[in-house]
Amino acid sequence: MSILPLPPSTNYRHHFLIAILLGAWLYLFLAIIGPFDAVELSLKIRIQLMIGYGFVTVFSYLVCIPVQNGLYRQLGYWNGLLEITIILLFSIICLPTSYRYYITDWVNGDYGFPRFVLEIYIPTLIILLPLLVLSRRFAARKSVASSAPIPPTILTKSDWIQLSGTNKLDILRLRPDQLIALSAANNYVTVYYLEEGSLRKKLLRSTLTKMQEEVPLLLRVHRSHLINPHHFLEWKGTSTAVLTQLEIPVTQAYKKDLLDRLQFRP
Repeated sequence: MSILPLPPSTNYRHHFLIAILLGAWLYLFLAIIGPFDAVELSLKIRIQLMIGYGFVTVFSYLVCIPVQNGLYRQLGYWNGLLEITIILLFSIICLPTSYRYYITDWVNGDYGFPRFVLEIYIPTLIILLPLLVLSRRFAARKSVASSAPIPPTILTKSDWIQLSGTNKLDILRLRPDQLIALSAANNYVTVYYLEEGSLRKKLLRSTLTKMQEEVPLLLRVHRSHLINPHHFLEWKGTSTAVLTQLEIPVTQAYKKDLLDRLQFRP
């Protein structure tokens, strides 16, 4: 199964906005256009009644987000099949709630359930799906963009990182965007970094704990490994993080911390 490099946004604020957008768009479409059997109702009546479908849409979408976030945290990756699963879940939750509102005394719909599904629900869902897909894609891009590497051009001298070992000559000075990962090697730490686009490494006599205290941006993903989350590209399987020119194992105990950091919002 292929792993997409674009994970879903797990930010509830993003999805609340998506839910409001979907609900408002559906309400306006049903109220102003008056499709299907609503065409027989006056504009004033449609404005009063169709708002219920907007609330149903908002509720149905928001119910799906904890499921999405739980799947992503548990599996550690996201792909097209999982995205389709969430969209289908939204469609399934929305169907009975929409029909239940349709047959209330307020709307007093005449169609039975099969006819409602074929002539009202499916056509409406087809109209709604493009906005759902595009808005989720936009939220995912915004989520990934917020975790983009720091451009070297905006760094000042105070932004540079200096890694030091116990020996006086054990010094390595880097920009934050150069630092990829650190790995424990007996009494030493192997520092992986970029220099002119190529992967380099340097041994420093130190410990991962000391290095993590000196460089807060580093995140522990394994007893023997720290990574710079800005260099995370994708998952290989469920327990290996693919970084820039490097692969690092991730244990289950630290996996949640990595997923949280990847979705962090300022």
